[in-house]
Amino acid sequence: MRKLLLQEEGREQEKSFFLGLDKLSKASAKAITPAPKSLDPWKNWLRYAAALAILFISSWVSYNSYQSYQERKAYEEVMQAFILIQDNLQKGTAQFEAMEDLKYLNTTHEMFNIDDPKY
Repeated sequence: MRKLLLQEEGREQEKSFFLGLDKLSKASAKAITPAPKSLDPWKNWLRYAAALAILFISSWVSYNSYQSYQERKAYEEVMQAFILIQDNLQKGTAQFEAMEDLKYLNTTHEMFNIDDPKY
């Protein structure tokens, strides 16, 4: 396409564009090298220490949340046991109320000492 454009008359703007590209390709570009990193051993140790601290803190937080979860769960189980005990005690109390009614049936026998045979 460049060759055809150079042979054709006119189109000066396109020709100057391709000539500029040719100049850029001929110019040698210097390779940019990154600056060498300083090999400071303390930086590596600080990274490891920070990672270890984050790991320690996150495990401590998760353990505390798990412990509070276990406490809540144990509390709920104890409350369920108390409710069950209360229900069973109410059943027993209801049966004793029926027995209380039977107690008054014996009152006449007690008042007149009917149970004691007097021969």
